[in-house]
Amino acid sequence: MPRAPATTRSGPDLSQTVAFLLAGGQGTRLHELTQGECKPALHFAGLHRIVDFTMANAVASGVQRMLVATQFQPGTLIRHLNAVWLRAFPGAGLMMRDARQLAGAGGYAGTADAVRANIAALDAMDAREVLVLAADHVYSMDYRALIDEHRRSSAKVTVAALPVPIDGASEFGIIAADGDGRITRFDEKPADPAPMAGANDRALASMGIYVCDWRWLRDVLMRHPDMLDFGHHVLPHAVEGGIAGVYGFGQEGQVPYWRDVGTLDAYRLAALDFTGRTPPFGRPVVPGIPRLLPADVAVSRSRFGAELETGGMRILSPLLRSGDPARWAVLDRSVLLPGARVAPGVRLTDCIVGAGTSVPEGLVVGEDKAEDRLWFRVTPDGTTLITTSMLVRRAADAILPLARRRGGLRASGLTG
Repeated sequence: MPRAPATTRSGPDLSQTVAFLLAGGQGTRLHELTQGECKPALHFAGLHRIVDFTMANAVASGVQRMLVATQFQPGTLIRHLNAVWLRAFPGAGLMMRDARQLAGAGGYAGTADAVRANIAALDAMDAREVLVLAADHVYSMDYRALIDEHRRSSAKVTVAALPVPIDGASEFGIIAADGDGRITRFDEKPADPAPMAGANDRALASMGIYVCDWRWLRDVLMRHPDMLDFGHHVLPHAVEGGIAGVYGFGQEGQVPYWRDVGTLDAYRLAALDFTGRTPPFGRPVVPGIPRLLPADVAVSRSRFGAELETGGMRILSPLLRSGDPARWAVLDRSVLLPGARVAPGVRLTDCIVGAGTSVPEGLVVGEDKAEDRLWFRVTPDGTTLITTSMLVRRAADAILPLARRRGGLRASGLTG
């Protein structure tokens, strides 16, 4: 696999490059976190949202025109993009393209179908190439070197890729490439992923970032209406024709930070990376655009005084009766979303606390998984999600037996 060119501050003319942001994902594997919110709009690293990482990359790379394809619960996402990022795109450079308006009641049928539904808009923008981006990944990247390499090659589509551990590679599109950077095989989420040449413990995975010659992609989408998805249809088609190239990272061990935060475990672990003293890279900030508010979500200061952080653990002493160890709060490898609060005496291990959730005094979660599963969502890998509705149900279930002992539900006042 050829070496990725070094990123430079100067770069190709992007006046005819249009970014196409795929931002319609429901995020079902995040369960209750995305019940009323699309995945790109979910808070991450404090008061930022997942989409901010890709938006910051695009603006810092000099991309001035972008179409955003929305679908599931787009309200918060659209408001956020208009409030924070609209001013970074000159003129009408940032356009929202909702599936309900373009693709009918069924919405976009896949990632490639989303582009197909917006062919007229891309034609009107006189696109030379389309930079296809996902709105739900956490990473920092300058797209100019990728686009420059694509233009230097004879490929019609170039895929950004990096090595991933082989034991988790089945979650990604896996690439095999020759020495000239031409993709020879592409398998979307294979059950038995092929390792990289000379590295049996790693596989070369697509980052979900593609540069496509627009005339070629337009022709493919028009001639093949059954091609609905990039990973399952468009990329294998290009590989078969010998016109798919790879832009690869990590040949010398310098693998950039890139995370798909589509599961509760992946979300928690990536969020913890940004709470430590040495985050993998700076939070998304663009010159000329105010910060979105302080990035670190603070535990309620009305209840706590001193705070100690060590090895992924936060220990907080209460303002009152601080000498009582039972009233110290301990957050071990746990993440609080904006507005979440913990009371004195709480102990949380490997938890995500949903936005606006108040964890009651003395609650211990993460030390007895069997007990936790009675009330909360616990993943096979041990992450526990705590939301307001779960705590309400837990409290109600605790009250009901007491009500029955005192003469039944009606006597307790819990029913009308």
